[in-house]
Amino acid sequence: MKILIGILNDKNNRESLIKRFQEYIWNENPIFNSEEEENVLSDLAYDLDFYQPDIKIRDEDPSYYGDDRLETEIKTALEKLGIDYG
Repeated sequence: MKILIGILNDKNNRESLIKRFQEYIWNENPIFNSEEEENVLSDLAYDLDFYQPDIKIRDEDPSYYGDDRLETEIKTALEKLGIDYG
């Protein structure tokens, strides 16, 4: 969860933090507290593939999104899990 909060707070390192989060979820076999947590975090890891900070690249494909939606996606996931991100 610290990585997700880091993504929200550290705009300069978002891409590397996203990659670290995805690597953790997909490759490190984390132990989840519940099936819901696993589903929420796995879905989020997938959705983060569509984050694109470069507006020119983002304009090439409607599935790409920028910072506003990135923050919304992460906040929504944290809220579903009852985690305070403030």
